[in-house]
Amino acid sequence: MLIQRAGTGTIPPSVGGFATPCWESLAEAWDAAPVPSCATVTLGPATVEIGHDDPEEDDSSPDVKDHELGWDNEHPRREVEVGEVRMEWRPITNGQFYEYWKSAEGKVPMPKLWVIQDGKVMVRSLPARY
Repeated sequence: MLIQRAGTGTIPPSVGGFATPCWESLAEAWDAAPVPSCATVTLGPATVEIGHDDPEEDDSSPDVKDHELGWDNEHPRREVEVGEVRMEWRPITNGQFYEYWKSAEGKVPMPKLWVIQDGKVMVRSLPARY
């Protein structure tokens, strides 16, 4: 998420020794990277291990250095069979999704953060109440 929000005033976490990435040099590296030879990559099928063992009684301990914390749905650790998945190499942009949305002829709903103003589709910078 931080990468997708690069340069937008994202405030990094104040704990844990997090250093703000050098967005300018990362952007230069990304722009210089060769474009993949095809738009998608196919992964799987595979057996994937997800989750972790997180006893709830350990979550209240003040010593978290060697402790894993997780949401309730992230434990216990388990294996899951994942079928073949095809995905884009890179995240799509609002512009790319807009072109897809226009071509879908009402089959795909307008994203909640998009609005039509003066006949133009705009992206809200702050979400409104729905």
